[in-house]
Amino acid sequence: MGLMQPVRVCQLITELRPGGAERCVYELATRLDRSRFDVQVAALRGGSVADELTAAGVKVTVLGVGCKCSPMVVGKLRSLRRLLKRERIGLLHTHLFHAGLAGRLAAKRASTGRLVHTVHVAERRWRPWQFAFAKRTAGRCDRVIAVSQSVKDWHQARAGLADEHYTVIANGVDTEMFRPDQDARERLRQRWRVPDDGVVAAFVGRLDRQKGVDVLLAAAGQFLARAPNARLLIAGDGRMRRRVERYCRRDDGARYLGFVDDVRALLSAADLFVLPSRWEGWPLALGEAMSVGLPAIGADSPGIRDVIDPGRTGLLVPAEDPTALAGAMAELAGDAELRQRLGSAGQRHIREGFSVGQYIGAHEGLYESIMAGR
Repeated sequence: MGLMQPVRVCQLITELRPGGAERCVYELATRLDRSRFDVQVAALRGGSVADELTAAGVKVTVLGVGCKCSPMVVGKLRSLRRLLKRERIGLLHTHLFHAGLAGRLAAKRASTGRLVHTVHVAERRWRPWQFAFAKRTAGRCDRVIAVSQSVKDWHQARAGLADEHYTVIANGVDTEMFRPDQDARERLRQRWRVPDDGVVAAFVGRLDRQKGVDVLLAAAGQFLARAPNARLLIAGDGRMRRRVERYCRRDDGARYLGFVDDVRALLSAADLFVLPSRWEGWPLALGEAMSVGLPAIGADSPGIRDVIDPGRTGLLVPAEDPTALAGAMAELAGDAELRQRLGSAGQRHIREGFSVGQYIGAHEGLYESIMAGR
């Protein structure tokens, strides 16, 4: 039975620059059933996703924290408490550590009814205080949502919380949007002067160490030497942008595209996708590529191994191994039948098990269960 009145929900996130967690907040804010949930978004820091949310008719409040360090977050708690009280928020859903910190501290003083928190990544950096905080304030959080089993196992092993404190809800892909676009494929490949027998490998993501961009660049020369008909496209932005630009200027087979708005068109023009991340949560870029039908190669790291079934829906290689990565890329570039088999199986895998509709439905069910005290 549905709730009689819509639950007033606030999605609170650390910032609203483009990224995986921010995309999840956008999907929740725009797709949750408005007859059951009255949703708004708050963020400690702003970003372009705030404009997208506003354009979609979602109320957005940016608290204006100057940096993510804890003293600055705590300094904005009064504003956050006032927001929660004024808007009569019944359920606060926090995303990422600093929003989780602020949310748990503010919600108690604001008498917010329920609180859930999503852990988006199985981060490898040493940050023990995060788990100490999660354990100490476990009583203030009704549920920890993990975006994959790897994330749940990683967080539980460090925070020491009981199984019943967790719910695993995998990220969801807009499978209606991420379909092959033949017109875009022909247009872009002509623009990039890809020969008829050319094979295009693509990377889309944030350009930093977490994503294994250094590993990709180390593998690129080996890959392009072994597959002379291949091209490597790198799309995204981040700290390693200049390093990527320098590499692409030296190697005619590699091309840097910058930040790309129309990711579907780029994926449609490619023949395989590569993601050598050192850690992930549930990588949306990988799921989107597979939804388009691209065979995928990923590092055997948390989050990626939750998406790719090696040998069936894609290939896994050891993390931080450029030679293994180059070999897998060359193998796919040279075997059209293997690309077709893995791409088709991966596409079915995403469409059947990881659609955005399933993602939204799982959250709606969890919200209602929590509000009902179950």
